[in-house]
Amino acid sequence: METIKRTHIRFTILPIILFITVLSFADRTAISIAGDAISNDFGINHITLGYIFSAFGWTYALAQIPGGMLVDKFGPKKIYTLLTFSWSILLIIHSVIDLVPAFIMVSVFIVLRAMVGVISAPMFPINSRVVAEWFPSKERAMATSVYTSAQYLSVIIFAPLIGVLSTTIGWQYVFLIIGCMMLILSFVWMGYFDLPNQHRFINESEKNYIQGNLDKSPNKQREKVVFDQNPIIQLLKNRMTLGIYLGQYCSAVTSYFFMTWFPVFLILEKGLTVAEAGFYTIFPAIGGFFGSLMGGIISDKFVQRGYSLTFSRKFPIILGLFISSTIFFTIYIDSVILVVMMMTAVLWGRGFSGLGWTLITETVPKSLIGINSGIFNTFSNMAGITAPIGIGILVEWTNSFFWPLVFVSIHCLLAIVAYVWIVSDLKELKFNYHVVEEK
Repeated sequence: METIKRTHIRFTILPIILFITVLSFADRTAISIAGDAISNDFGINHITLGYIFSAFGWTYALAQIPGGMLVDKFGPKKIYTLLTFSWSILLIIHSVIDLVPAFIMVSVFIVLRAMVGVISAPMFPINSRVVAEWFPSKERAMATSVYTSAQYLSVIIFAPLIGVLSTTIGWQYVFLIIGCMMLILSFVWMGYFDLPNQHRFINESEKNYIQGNLDKSPNKQREKVVFDQNPIIQLLKNRMTLGIYLGQYCSAVTSYFFMTWFPVFLILEKGLTVAEAGFYTIFPAIGGFFGSLMGGIISDKFVQRGYSLTFSRKFPIILGLFISSTIFFTIYIDSVILVVMMMTAVLWGRGFSGLGWTLITETVPKSLIGINSGIFNTFSNMAGITAPIGIGILVEWTNSFFWPLVFVSIHCLLAIVAYVWIVSDLKELKFNYHVVEEK
């Protein structure tokens, strides 16, 4: 009997969500690297620049849970199509901010950043839902590490371009380029993506590989789950999931330092130009990119070799966070090269520890991944609010990056505490519910 060769459609879906996520972080990278130029153009101080950095984070965090609920209700295809199209239009509007009267320019720019935060909120809930639908458990850490590596890949690709454009024709043109690229990907997603059961190119062999031994009885569709208590409340009351949320918040402080203040740190503390800062930010991003991929691959290897899920996921997280906590030592280093090498190791550790999104897909049923992702990313992006503003205030008050770097280090150590002592064994959460038959 002839064996049907398995298709690999899941590996064509993954690059699409990777490239969309890369562009989303390119938007934030542009704000970060062009921060000094934006500050000069708008005539603002570091505290106001911190507000611009955090405007995205406020609405992004607040829209996470509603965004996750939309993903659960309408599915990844519709929401991602709407998201990417709207996002591209907003980024193109960024590029013509000079047309706004000067006395309201800063306010309008903050509003634009806030609107981008709302539109982009469902992105990671969609990504985690797509990975859960398209990848079996033994491949999920690898798949998750690919799209989470986008935050580093975006810096590698766009940092030099942003640095050059900021000092030549203007930082606004970066948003025009990113917006046009996002518009193209919006149409690619709309035309190609579907869930495994509806995708026109997948064969039964790959479907069976993805679904494993799941019960595919059609009678299941006639049952309706009714929760005894709101699932959001159940997630927030559970020690395991709450520990994951807190760990993600603390560890995300490192990411937001690099996404917002790191180029400014190189300019103010080490005396680099904008173009030089854009160049040197590439190297920590390369470290983060490879750390992210290595963390996912090694974690999956542990699972495949029979280690417990708890050990396989927690080991890379804790090791990576410990390495990231050494960031404050860079304040004592004068050499720019050594500082960049140290920061590369720090961001490698952050990438290596970035398995939180894998945990989100493994601790709840697929039907609740959107809500779980929304809560998780709400906590994560609270760091996008507190870190840029807190670091901006510390820099303005002390005229130094000593205390800001101590601030980042302490949060890395607190994240270790959360994952070691609050999160116990990793397992799928059992929700309180009952099943009724649909009419």
